[in-house]
Amino acid sequence: MLHKIKSGFIIQILSIVLVFAASMSAQQIQVNKVAGDVKYLSGTSEVWAKVKKGEALRTDGYISTGKNSSVHLNHSGELITIGELSAVSISSIKKMTTDELLLALAMEDMINAPKSNGKENSGNTAVYGEDESKNKITKLGANDFGIKRLNGAMQLAENGLSESSVVFAKETYRKYPETKKVASYRIFFADILYDKGLYAEALGEYLEIQKLELSKEQKNKVDSSINTLNKILLND
Repeated sequence: MLHKIKSGFIIQILSIVLVFAASMSAQQIQVNKVAGDVKYLSGTSEVWAKVKKGEALRTDGYISTGKNSSVHLNHSGELITIGELSAVSISSIKKMTTDELLLALAMEDMINAPKSNGKENSGNTAVYGEDESKNKITKLGANDFGIKRLNGAMQLAENGLSESSVVFAKETYRKYPETKKVASYRIFFADILYDKGLYAEALGEYLEIQKLELSKEQKNKVDSSINTLNKILLND
């Protein structure tokens, strides 16, 4: 019986993923304005190309901004601004419902489930980019690009795409494990779950954050959130 339930849930998740993919393929992301150093990595390419005004971006790529740089995107009629030192997957620039967020979080939990062979994923510690000074492909450190991704996730939230921001952040934690140690980001996205009324999910995040090295202010906030959530969930 449990096996049937799990199978049904997996099928439901896969169905949602297919719907997302079909939806994103029909949407257009167009560049309205570029300021400073803004680059785009398309599909399987290993070279970051300079972004130009009026350019249409594929949904299988990434956009990345340098210091004092920004890009304004038109996403199906809605304007999205990505600020400096941020990286975002184009497919993450989308609106999600709370139910879709819950399904995406469940999928992340499935992906993160312990593997029986004990092997680590060695393919997630670097991203390729173009080294302008040498004009050749180079690897960026996992933490560098991981932090840029978390900045990008925050940018999504600030543009009203808070559900997508949480999913992109969780994916970043998985692909760049060192980013999970940065408490300020973890708290930011846990707060979004709290604000969305996803109390069990928020509590799980705060309990993980509680294990990190925290400032006094952060510790007080996290402890307070945990106490509040325990009371809320106890009364449900």
